[in-house]
Amino acid sequence: MPIVRVELSPGRTHEQKTRYVEEVTKLTSEVLICPVESIDVVFVEIPPTNWARAEKFYATPKQE
Repeated sequence: MPIVRVELSPGRTHEQKTRYVEEVTKLTSEVLICPVESIDVVFVEIPPTNWARAEKFYATPKQE
């Protein structure tokens, strides 16, 4: 059973994710020759306060 894990920043609509799931499921089924029913797609949304590149976070937590 293939599992496609997608890590991304928050902000995509449900419609965008739905279209992605449809397309990646079709492609995975074709390339790996497996039934679509066996393919899981998991979205992991990582907030910019937990994501850094080149020693800098994309955002910093708000101070309260």
